[in-house]
Amino acid sequence: MRTKLFSIGVLLLLFLAACGGPPAGYVALSPKSAVELAAGWAGADSVILSGGLYKEGEYVSFTYKGMEYRYMAGHLDSKKKLKAELHKFITKKKAKRYMKEYGILKHKGKLAQPEVEKTSQSQWEMATAKEVKSKKNYMLFEITVPIGDTRTAEKIIVKYVYLKKTGWRIDKFNE
Repeated sequence: MRTKLFSIGVLLLLFLAACGGPPAGYVALSPKSAVELAAGWAGADSVILSGGLYKEGEYVSFTYKGMEYRYMAGHLDSKKKLKAELHKFITKKKAKRYMKEYGILKHKGKLAQPEVEKTSQSQWEMATAKEVKSKKNYMLFEITVPIGDTRTAEKIIVKYVYLKKTGWRIDKFNE
C-alpha cells in the first residue's frame, strides 16, 4: 500500500514538472516582499546614479565627447562590481538596459557615468503593493509610493521574474 502511494506521489510530481508547474524552490512573491525588493532596488538605484559611495579623494570628473562624466566609486568601478550590485535586485536583461539607459561606459579602464544627480522624495517605508497579474514564473505588482509631504503618491508597475538560482528579481520597473 505504501509503495503504491509513493509511486502515485512520484508520478504526480513528474506530471506537474512535465506540465510546467512552478520551479523547484519556487515561493510566490507576497505584496510585502514585492515592496521590500522594489524599495531595495530604489535605494541601490539612487546610490548607483550618484556614482556610488565615494571615499575621500576618489571623486574624479572629466569631459568625454562634450559631456561631463564622473568615474564610479571604487566599489562600482568595474562591470563585474556593478553587475554584482545590480543582480542583487534586477535581472541580467534589466541590468543591461539600465547601464545603456544611464550612459554608463568604460573609460580608461574604469566605469564612468554622466554627471547627473537624481533625487527622490519617495517614502518607500510607507509603500503598498497590489498584485495585478501572476503567471508561472513572473508576477506583476502595482506599487503605490507616497511622495514627501504632498499627500500624493506615485503608482509604479513592477514586473518580477523568478530565477531558479537567485529567486525573485525585478525585470521591469515602471517601463
